[in-house]
Amino acid sequence: MTFSQQKRVYDLFTEEALLNPYPLYNQIRSLDPVYFSEDGGFWFLTRYKDVEAALNDPRLSSHLKVLHARQLQNLDISIITNFIKLMEHMLIDKDPPEHTRMRKIALQGFTINALESWRSIIQETTDSLLDRVQDKHSMDIVADLSTKLPSVIISKIFDVPEMDRQNFLQWGADIATFWGAPSGQDIEELARKADIGAISFTNLMKQIIAERKRLLGNDMISLLIAAFEQNEMNLEQLPSLCVNILNAGHVTTTDSIPNGLNLLLNHPEQLQKLKETPGLINSAVEEMFRLDPPVPVTFRVAKEDLTIGGKEISSGSVIALGIGAANHDPEKFELPEVFDITRSANEHLSFGKGLHFCLGAVLARMQLTICFNTLLRRMPNISFHPNKVAVPKRTSLAFKGFESFPVKF
Repeated sequence: MTFSQQKRVYDLFTEEALLNPYPLYNQIRSLDPVYFSEDGGFWFLTRYKDVEAALNDPRLSSHLKVLHARQLQNLDISIITNFIKLMEHMLIDKDPPEHTRMRKIALQGFTINALESWRSIIQETTDSLLDRVQDKHSMDIVADLSTKLPSVIISKIFDVPEMDRQNFLQWGADIATFWGAPSGQDIEELARKADIGAISFTNLMKQIIAERKRLLGNDMISLLIAAFEQNEMNLEQLPSLCVNILNAGHVTTTDSIPNGLNLLLNHPEQLQKLKETPGLINSAVEEMFRLDPPVPVTFRVAKEDLTIGGKEISSGSVIALGIGAANHDPEKFELPEVFDITRSANEHLSFGKGLHFCLGAVLARMQLTICFNTLLRRMPNISFHPNKVAVPKRTSLAFKGFESFPVKF
């Protein structure tokens, strides 16, 4: 294979590869499973065993300042000063022992009582959103449901004042977009939006924190304030934890719902099986997360020289962990390209593993199980819209979803 052919085959940033990366992931896994992408400037892991090991490897750091600086190409890193400041205290970008301490505190915002109260919020919100479109017999799953559902839920969980909710969510999305290693020529615009989002989000959180301190409630921010103070932690770090939880519970769920429905509608026999046996909803949701995860790639940085899959990787190198590729590895999953809602022992890596197992996994699973149960009960004849086409979305390696997803029912 010549160099030019290799670049063509292994180009992760083509429109085709971004929108449907799995054929390319499979090619790379079979031909060069630990591959260095010159375009991205990172090593790309595609085998389940390598990705799983990397998720648990203490020699790999989650602190991604080097990646964000590299994304800027020749731009001055000062344009993301506020973004970096917010990221430095974000749980997902921390390593032990700081990560261990912060995660223990963060989990105090996910109490059993809190989880049960969220269940009713999710059900009520889902029904309310479907009420608005029920008589229209058509809707855009993204605009009418998957964007609004987690937006309302996370805003209610945080108890963000209604007048601030739109900005709260937009700033979080701008931060997440740049964090996710976007592609394209508009990197400066995305960087500046992320930086503005970071300072604006931080200021809003500081304002809300000051108000909650005077009168703690049962919302997520109040629970975290109490946990921070009990553990003598600096509340200056709380906005970083809040944006972490926001994006874990919002951005990924927004994409998971249309990704999952797309799988069901493209596999009518599986859709029918789920309608006939609603008790399969939990395994169906796990299979959705496995086959088409909303976050198919996550990143680490090597803290020392190491070897993965026979490749020498130097200290400071960025490593992309191919979650989506690992979830399709035939060495781990029988018939990995088959969508099977009865698949058992489904040990996908879509929520990570080990220390960095996704903090929002319980919330994400709860939202999807309630959402799909309700959707199929209320709109059992849901199908692709005959006159409108779904529009996939993929502006970065880290996130995958849909811009729009029209259906009829």
